[in-house]
Amino acid sequence: MSDLEQASERGTTTRNLLNRIANALEITDLIALMMAVATGLSAYATWKTAQLTNEILLTSQRPYVGIESVHFAAEANPSVVADLRNFGTVQAEDAIIRIVLKINGRALPAEFEPQQQATSIVLSPAVPHPLYRHLSADAYHDVVQGKANLIVEVRVRYKGPRGDEHCYVMRHSYDHMDRVFYPLGGSLGCEHESDTVLAR
Repeated sequence: MSDLEQASERGTTTRNLLNRIANALEITDLIALMMAVATGLSAYATWKTAQLTNEILLTSQRPYVGIESVHFAAEANPSVVADLRNFGTVQAEDAIIRIVLKINGRALPAEFEPQQQATSIVLSPAVPHPLYRHLSADAYHDVVQGKANLIVEVRVRYKGPRGDEHCYVMRHSYDHMDRVFYPLGGSLGCEHESDTVLAR
């Protein structure tokens, strides 16, 4: 074999070796890139899992204030009783409650019964919290006879154990035919709440 042929063969071998090295480096780079992507995806999944776990904890470990029932009481000295309940698993703190009676669209005047709540209260889970508003005997008879329309509006602003603020608004209307209060709708938003207008 001539020197030229030997040199050509060595050159071919060298090129093949260099090509194999280049291919190996490309595969290594690809593996490194895939590992980096996998690491990033794993970190994102861990972050999302932690976020979801925290949201589940916040949702489950918070108070949920609502109305169990609304009814009349004491016909001789008539009043509307709203039975508030905390349907959550932890107590509702700093609860500010406002109950307004509207007869034919007009709220009873504040001087008719004190509308100022002295202090905020705590609503414990699964415990009845009956709150009332009086109305005159004449107004009561007009409502139960269907001569007047009565709306009971309950507004509650309260906090969870982490200081998270929540609100509850619900309206009930009395049906003199069925002699029950029917829900008219409500809201869980705090945008229309005010700490300056309270009720006992």
